[in-house]
Amino acid sequence: MQVRFLIFLLLLCLPVLLQNCAQVASPPGGKKDTLAPKLVESTPKNRQLNFQGKVVEMLFDEYISTENLQQKLLITPQDTNPYVVRQIPQGFRLVFNQNFRPNTTYTISFADAIRDVTERNVAENPKLVFSTGPIIDSLRIGGTILDADTKLPVENMVVGLFSPTDTLPVQRKRPQYFARTDTNGVYLIENIKAGLYQPFAFEDRDLNLVNNQPGERVGFRDTLVNLTRNYDDVNMIGFRGTVKPRVTRRERTDETMGFELSSGLAGFRLKPQPPTSASVTPADTVVAFLERPNFIRLYKPTGRAPGDTITAVITAIDSAGNSTDLRERLYFSPLKARTRDRTALDFNVDPKPGESIDNNQVFTITFNKPVKTLNPALIRVFRSDSTKALTATATSFSFSNGNARLTITARTNIADTLNLLLQRGAFMSIQNDTSARARLRYLVLAPDDYGLIAGTVNRPAGEKFVVELTDENYKVIRSVANTRSYTFARLKPGRYRVRLIVDRNGNGRRDSGNIQQLVQPEELIYHPGNQRNIKNIILLKANFELTDIDF
Repeated sequence: MQVRFLIFLLLLCLPVLLQNCAQVASPPGGKKDTLAPKLVESTPKNRQLNFQGKVVEMLFDEYISTENLQQKLLITPQDTNPYVVRQIPQGFRLVFNQNFRPNTTYTISFADAIRDVTERNVAENPKLVFSTGPIIDSLRIGGTILDADTKLPVENMVVGLFSPTDTLPVQRKRPQYFARTDTNGVYLIENIKAGLYQPFAFEDRDLNLVNNQPGERVGFRDTLVNLTRNYDDVNMIGFRGTVKPRVTRRERTDETMGFELSSGLAGFRLKPQPPTSASVTPADTVVAFLERPNFIRLYKPTGRAPGDTITAVITAIDSAGNSTDLRERLYFSPLKARTRDRTALDFNVDPKPGESIDNNQVFTITFNKPVKTLNPALIRVFRSDSTKALTATATSFSFSNGNARLTITARTNIADTLNLLLQRGAFMSIQNDTSARARLRYLVLAPDDYGLIAGTVNRPAGEKFVVELTDENYKVIRSVANTRSYTFARLKPGRYRVRLIVDRNGNGRRDSGNIQQLVQPEELIYHPGNQRNIKNIILLKANFELTDIDF
């Protein structure tokens, strides 16, 4: 009986033992495998002519595995011929449903999808080129894609070649030939048939080779490319075009209503529409603010029942000044929320406490909901060694964003440490709760602690331009328009960028491009900076004057 049990147990474990024996693994000891898999055989053979099959097979010199092959495999020219992938120990097969197009040169590449199974070494540029006709097309086109705002390379952007005779817009079709940019923004499309092409670049987040996602960066050439020779300098600028915002989500309580939008806004206007019936109460003033760049929060007018409906037009304004009207019906939930579930009034102050500031300082306070009343007597600005506060006047305060943003202008002669005291009750929100006490301390810089950046603009006569000073993260700090000799004084020590906008339409700001109208973004030129190892960065030290930042 015991012998039978042992035999049964051995038979039960046998499949597991055999599976472990069959697993591919690195042999113990010895040198680490650092060699990438090499392609040793393929069907069709590389650069084969007159191929008529429907199966492509690739074999390597060792066991391989594939990662996201369906996503990383690129076939050009673009073909709608579906296929399935079948893995074999040292390679794989691509089984296509239909024959390839006649008299066409195909290129199949795999990016980094092919690796060995032991050390995950990536096969170096595995690529297969073959033709279904008597010749191999050998023309190529390449270049670089840079971001329009930062002038940095754009990685993984699709660059496609489209037929200029196709009646469909590029946003609704796949390119004939395409490639993706590398980490340096460089692309290369090879084995192209001679002809006339329209180059077009776009981000492809959903990996369908169609530019159908709003907000994706795009780029294009002003002229067609007549491909009769090789081109290595077909460069483009990637920019985000104008996208009309739309409401993607609505939320309601008995006191507030929120609209989430498909893209961020610079601002908005809310206009309640007049009632269509004489029996309806005229629309009240609706308090609203931009809670986040893509979220508008509204508050129910006093005296309105939750079920009452207010028709309103929300005019959404983007950073380029474009406006879109959104017609909405405003009404609130009949379910009463508990008072304790309300969000308490809170705020953030810019600059942050502890930062160095100017003695003529502007403080920006951003609230999490609109402020109904402000008590200037409870706001004090004073030195650390003094109890005497500066007198606040009505001109010291300025509200914006539906009373959810407050600007305080503090012009002082304080020369060391400044305190901003916001006492409890200084602000009361639209929901009648008050702010907590906050004391913020800042170091006031002396005149010698600042630096200066200045320069001269040498551009063609009559050309409009804007010079912008930004921090190293591209946030605009100051700007001047059409000033040939410009100066940015009283700057804190730090890292800056200075750039020039070629203002084609003279509106004093930079306009983005428009892919539908084939309008390029206004040209942006960065000063190369004074740091040898960091592009476009200007390092400014205390008590330094950099007066040669010229264009």
